[in-house]
Parts: sequence; structure tokens; C-alpha cells
Amino acid sequence: MKLLVCLEGSESAANAVELALTIAPGLGAELFGVAIIDEPDIIAGEPTSIGGASFKRERDAALLDDAQMHAQDWLDRFALRCRAAGIAAQTEALSGDPGALIVEQMQRHDLTLLGRDANFRFETQNRDRHTRDRILRRAGKPMLVVPPGPLASGASVMIAFDGSPAATRALRSFAASGLGRGRPVRVTTVQDDGAIAFEIAVRGCELLAREHGIRAEPDNVVSPSSTVAALLERREQLAAGVIVLGGYVPSPLARLVWGSVTHGIIEHAPVPVFLHY
Repeated sequence: MKLLVCLEGSESAANAVELALTIAPGLGAELFGVAIIDEPDIIAGEPTSIGGASFKRERDAALLDDAQMHAQDWLDRFALRCRAAGIAAQTEALSGDPGALIVEQMQRHDLTLLGRDANFRFETQNRDRHTRDRILRRAGKPMLVVPPGPLASGASVMIAFDGSPAATRALRSFAASGLGRGRPVRVTTVQDDGAIAFEIAVRGCELLAREHGIRAEPDNVVSPSSTVAALLERREQLAAGVIVLGGYVPSPLARLVWGSVTHGIIEHAPVPVFLHY
């Protein structure tokens, strides 16, 4: 199994590295750390005065040198951590558009770990949610989005399941990844009707048992709160250390409803979120 770890300077990226080092041995996985030098954004054209072109070239060169220095530092630190842990790893610095490069790299790996607050345009922007959301929408492969700060502890897994193709794909992908091996699993459905929610959750449990031999417990939630708030509250009650859910889907209506849930969970969950689109 090959795990891609996206390296940059955020606290959430540091957490992603720690998580990769934690899960790799159990999966028998090789790690691949990648750092991005966003050269197109650094040298992007902008209006300058007659004498400003020379200054811009000097500024661009300085920013590129700084970006390369940071990238190499992150790669070196990652390689050192992997060697200390006895985990096989490769590293590479890439230059180009961050979103496109990471999506391309994802196709060569089984699972990608990405910091929730990843900023690959650190030389020119204080925040870079656009690149992250672009990656989320175009990934097509399993991902773990890791938040910053101390991660909430929890041995169990909560699979948010509404019966949709996106949620079913995420459920199957998580089961196949091996990340749920030996952990209590709950399939959680939020609905206005508790009986319907229970039926949907049971279907998810039956799918896990039939296709992957994983025993899971159905969990139906009826709440006056929003779906995001209900799921986050349930995660806390279950002490789940991972949330699994489907992502952006083709249908405009489904994307509006379920996509907003995905975004809300990513932004507010204190634990890693497993996604597969």
C-alpha cells in the first residue's frame, strides 16, 4: 500500500505526518512525502512600472529560493522521521500548480493525507482554501483530511451514511483500506424519521458484513440540529477517532445537500475525516 503525505508548514500538515507514521505499520504501507513549489503563482504576471520589472524579477527569484528552501526542509524532516520510525519512505519536491500536481500524484497512491489548513501558496497568500477544495472535488481517490490542534482521542469509527452512491463509495473504500481493522465501527444515519434512519444504517452494516466481513452497529440519529451539528455531536458521544463520509457528487441537488455536509464536517471535526468521491 502506498500513502501520499502532502507536506507544507501548517499545523494540520504536521498532524498528517504524525498520523501517517501511526497508521503505516499496521497497513504495511510505504510513505511518499511531496512538497510543492508554487512557481506559477510566484512568478505570475502583474502590472509594473517601467522600472518595476527588474524589481519583480529579483523579488520572484527571492521568493522561489525561499519556497525551495522550505520545501527541502519539510522533505528532510519527513525523511528523518520516517527513518527513525523504521518506515520506508520516498520524498520529492515538485514545481507547478499545487492542485493539479497533488491530484496527479493521488492517482499513483492508495490513500492521501492532507492537512485541513494546507497552504501550498505560502509565499503569496496567508490562506489557501481554494487549492484544498479543488483537490477535494477532483481527487477521485481516498483521502484523510487531518485537522490542526490536538486530535480528539477515540478508538471507534463513525461512518456517516445516507444510502447515497457517494456515501456507499466512501463506506466501501474505507473498509477496503484496512483502517477500520480491529476497531469498533458504527454506521450513523441522520434523518427526521428514526425508523427510516435505522433501516438505512442497517443497510450500511449489511454491506460491510457481506462484502468485507466487518461487523458494525447501526446508529440512527434524530436531531433538531443541522446534519453537520448532529453528526459532530454523535461523534463526540461515540468517542469516534475517525469520521467517514461521502463527498461531492454529480447531482446538483445532492451536491448542495451532501456537499455542504462534507464541507461542514471537514471544517469543524476534531478528528481526521476519511473521504472518497
